[in-house]
Amino acid sequence: MCEFCRVRSCISQKGFPRYYLPCSSKVSQDAQLIYLPYWRFKGVRYMCTASGVTPKFTDISTLAVADMPPQIPFSLGLRSQALSLKLINPDTQGKFIRPLPSAMVLQDKTSGLKPETHMFKEDIGETFSLIYSPFYISRQHLVDGVTNQALHMEKEIPPDIFDLDQVRPGIETHFIAGICPGCGADLEGSGDSLVLVCRNCHSLWRAKGEELARIKFRFAAPAHKDDIMVPFWQISAQISPMNLSSHADLARMANLPLAIPREWEKKPVHFWSPAFKVRPNIFLRLLGQLTSAQLEPVLSQTVEDNLYQPVNLPASEAIQTIRITMAALLKPRKEILECLPITEVAPQSVSLIFLPFKSSLHDIIHPDLGIAINKKALALSGNL
Repeated sequence: MCEFCRVRSCISQKGFPRYYLPCSSKVSQDAQLIYLPYWRFKGVRYMCTASGVTPKFTDISTLAVADMPPQIPFSLGLRSQALSLKLINPDTQGKFIRPLPSAMVLQDKTSGLKPETHMFKEDIGETFSLIYSPFYISRQHLVDGVTNQALHMEKEIPPDIFDLDQVRPGIETHFIAGICPGCGADLEGSGDSLVLVCRNCHSLWRAKGEELARIKFRFAAPAHKDDIMVPFWQISAQISPMNLSSHADLARMANLPLAIPREWEKKPVHFWSPAFKVRPNIFLRLLGQLTSAQLEPVLSQTVEDNLYQPVNLPASEAIQTIRITMAALLKPRKEILECLPITEVAPQSVSLIFLPFKSSLHDIIHPDLGIAINKKALALSGNL
């Protein structure tokens, strides 16, 4: 928030977030800091086998510069999780080394399993970020700026060890005033939200480059003012080579215990995904419950006065959940798993829909489906 005008800002970064680790307070202000880049991969990998779908959380980092002395840590270890990451801006001082491409550095680093141990996998909610760790040279010794301790090296540091291409990552960061482009009112949104809400002119916005862009949305009307509006992505897609185009197809292939109405044969199937991050087991359960229900609520474009669960899972990630949903719902699972690697998903439409959940002591509950989400799990979702 600007201390002068009291306007909150939205941070927009080109490609991926860029951070740096802060130096120890013992580092001299005269030290010439050199920041080495590390690629960080963070997300949940869903492994689909004949016994079910198993999620596995992954958070790894890898040095993004080649031909460095072995004493320089190959990974940040727990530092990326335990230390406060600082956002790089144009005023950040230091020499930043240009990283190698993430595809080259992280190749085969995120598997975590031998190829033969699973039949199909999908990464959901993954984020790539670049984290710079500080070093400096003192009396021909290389010093770790985070701990302010010299690295034990057999030979003195050659003066050209960091004579590498430099980059200014701060110029990729843009700060956009959190003011509605439509009416000038203040926009609402949490620190990790991808969508900002204007209650004044009933509009939703997202950062796009150096400006805000309007997005399409719909709301199901809440029954009470204390209801919490929870965001979901509703996706229609063309699935091939499987024939999964109608609600009736879904009911048959999922072996749902009900008589299939004739009108379901012409009713298109929609895949549902949470538009927010939550613990993998809860996320997986919501995928199956919402898609099986094939909700058809009455929708409007009126922004309600209720509280909102932040949107922090983009539509591109939600589209990737479709094959995970199919692995969890469709039968027989062994045959489905054999088809999933060659299954093509072509999205036809993606809609952001907010559904009202009734607030109880420990959970929020959908009134019609009885789906419950633990409040503590939602509160801790920012750590995912």
